[in-house]
Amino acid sequence: MVGRRQILHWLGVDSPTSRTLLVLKLAVFLDMVGVGLYVPLLPFYWRELGVKTELLGLVASVYQISQIVSGVVLGYVSDHMSGRKNILLLSFLGSAVSYALAGLSYQNSLISTLVLSRFIVGLVKQTMTISRAITTSLTTDEDRTRSLSHLRACATLAFLVGPTMGGLLSKTFNKAVPAYAAAALFVLNALMVQIVLPNDISSHAHPAKEKKEETEEEEKKEEEKRKTLVRSNSTGAVQGIRDLLEKEGLGSLTLIKFLNSVFVAACHVFSSKYVTEKYELEPHHMGYLSSYQSLVSLASQTYLVAAISKRFGEERTLQAAFLVSCMVSVLEGFSQHILIYAALIPIRTLSGDLISQMFETLFTSIVPKSEAASAFGTLGLLKAIARVGGPLYGGLLFAHVGTRLGFNARPAVESIHNFFVLAMLLYAYPILHRANKQKQA
Repeated sequence: MVGRRQILHWLGVDSPTSRTLLVLKLAVFLDMVGVGLYVPLLPFYWRELGVKTELLGLVASVYQISQIVSGVVLGYVSDHMSGRKNILLLSFLGSAVSYALAGLSYQNSLISTLVLSRFIVGLVKQTMTISRAITTSLTTDEDRTRSLSHLRACATLAFLVGPTMGGLLSKTFNKAVPAYAAAALFVLNALMVQIVLPNDISSHAHPAKEKKEETEEEEKKEEEKRKTLVRSNSTGAVQGIRDLLEKEGLGSLTLIKFLNSVFVAACHVFSSKYVTEKYELEPHHMGYLSSYQSLVSLASQTYLVAAISKRFGEERTLQAAFLVSCMVSVLEGFSQHILIYAALIPIRTLSGDLISQMFETLFTSIVPKSEAASAFGTLGLLKAIARVGGPLYGGLLFAHVGTRLGFNARPAVESIHNFFVLAMLLYAYPILHRANKQKQA
């Protein structure tokens, strides 16, 4: 007869650590399902509440600012003051309040409440950040990569399920119901975490991990480093960007990547708005489309990106991906049927995944190992600036261009951006190629 212990072992949850990791995976899945239920419906909320393009860009920027601030603050608080379980609870309960406010704002036509809901969720939504931190603290070096990949897989699977469910709920009931359903999921998540996870999650850390904990003297040194970093933060950030841009090859790549990040952020905010208005889609259509895009992206990243890069090399692949993106944007501008747009999604998704991965791979291959930490830190800062500035730029741009080009505004702007970045890549190709070869040598 099979006993309880054998069943737990077969399920891989025969230790406190494994059970904690399983609960984390389930929490991440439910959390991302909640996000998927609601986020694809945001364009309909904005449109039916009469939100202008400039305000939409401003709200997106405010959301990104609140995400950046909360990522730093909540990460520090979870490590040194409140504990990671409490931050997870704050993330879930704060998200529940935010999404409930979003449902109320739609039912009562309150733009200010909808904007407030986005600000709140930006401040508290750090589920993946905290979950990754907990997973890192509970796993050994050998198991960490596998456990972190499981978290990403849970998030991906959730985005395959959530948008379709949200679309069906809005079709069956109304557009406010998915927001309320998401809020209920967040509350359920909070209850599960409160009941199942231990208060001191670090007490279940792997024994091998505990042996490697810092001594008091090392902790004091780390604390002093943090204080020094805070005191010199502004000067160090500016100097870090300057140093990065002055390096041959690396500077060119960083500048091109930064501009592309701004352009992508500018267009991304208005992508759903463009699709829903041009093709007159209903919420359930957007749900199906979002799930379809997630499935295509999963297949692209799993099977195609690495193979194409290995076959043609990073530099040529990056250039070709931008050229293909330009062509897809032009074709989208001429398409008048949603089926043509849907047929172009796999090509658009693959080219986007290639661009993202090739930038990362090239940056990694060019940056000196001795300067990798500071370089990646500076690159992260530039990404944050792009996520904040991009939507503001996009809001102002589309507010003016959209009045002249109508539905063709987004594909026209996107194709011009891509051609501009491609021209910069072609111009910088000799420098990038030389820097890459020198690093390999």
